[in-house]
Amino acid sequence: MRLKQTLLAGAVFSVACALLIFPAAAASGARKGIDYCLRILIPSLYPFMVLAVFVVKSGLSEKIGKLVRTPTRALLRLPGSTAAAILMSMIGGYPTGARSIAALYESGCVTERQAARMLCFCVNAGPPFVVSAVGAGFLRSVQAGWILFVSQIAGSVILSLLSGVAAGSETVSAGRGTARPMRPVPALIASAADAARGMMSMCGFVVLFAALISLVRLWVASPQVCTALSGFLEVTGGCSDFAKAGLPLWAVSFILGWGGVCVHFQVISSVEKIRVPLCRFLFYRVLHGAIAALVTVWLLRLYPLSAEAFSNTAAPLAAEFSGSVPAATALIVLCAAFLAVLPHENVEMDQAR
Repeated sequence: MRLKQTLLAGAVFSVACALLIFPAAAASGARKGIDYCLRILIPSLYPFMVLAVFVVKSGLSEKIGKLVRTPTRALLRLPGSTAAAILMSMIGGYPTGARSIAALYESGCVTERQAARMLCFCVNAGPPFVVSAVGAGFLRSVQAGWILFVSQIAGSVILSLLSGVAAGSETVSAGRGTARPMRPVPALIASAADAARGMMSMCGFVVLFAALISLVRLWVASPQVCTALSGFLEVTGGCSDFAKAGLPLWAVSFILGWGGVCVHFQVISSVEKIRVPLCRFLFYRVLHGAIAALVTVWLLRLYPLSAEAFSNTAAPLAAEFSGSVPAATALIVLCAAFLAVLPHENVEMDQAR
């Protein structure tokens, strides 16, 4: 215990000294983290998180669960109400599944043991990040992005089946008693507030790790070690560094399956009321990365990537979506203003000309 406290105190002291000695590098990393949150994280994740929590609070998860109760119980050893959360975790991004699981547990739809087991396979990168940011942005190949996304989904499905087998003859029952579903409007308000709190926590971790990684780049001289540490700590910077280093696609797939320590903190903070076996969680993260990497190798044999025929720039592309949210909003406002100033009476052409 004293050794752990000594190591922890030493690490805190080292980071504090680094922040004091290299404030510019830490600030630069923090700005990059904030930029990533505003450009990618919030626009892509927040709507899915609101929807994921709304499905549970409004009672839709129970209704959907009745349709898939039999296969969910037989294959995954979970109640049917978890099917919607599992689906949202596959398309909504890393922390979306965790917020859905937390909502299921708070509503009494699942037990703590079932919720902890769902965290083993409900942590996935969503298509906006994998296809748009990593594929089209970092790798300049939409095909590579789809191969990576399919690999992540395949890994999640395989892990869910393995988790069901590991559960054995575990009794499939609801949790503490399902809470009464909320009406649509209160459920939407509560879901938006819940997702906003979750987004604040996630953005905080992203900014923190972006600053720490910026400091790591100053300390580590080896580019290879720096790239490996980047992928270990934070998935966005890791994928970017792996792409710049020209590493094979299966390595990028492994990083996406692993998720990075930053994502792990985001997930655990989203389910703070649930006791999560940390060793098992990390083991499944490594296993997810390994399975995704193997699936990527297999898919590349079936669908080899075509060579890049044309590129208008050799500079790495920014990890952002096509277009801009402020620009789209401004365009909509201008169109509305244009319609508002149009004359309402009929306009007749002058026949004399």
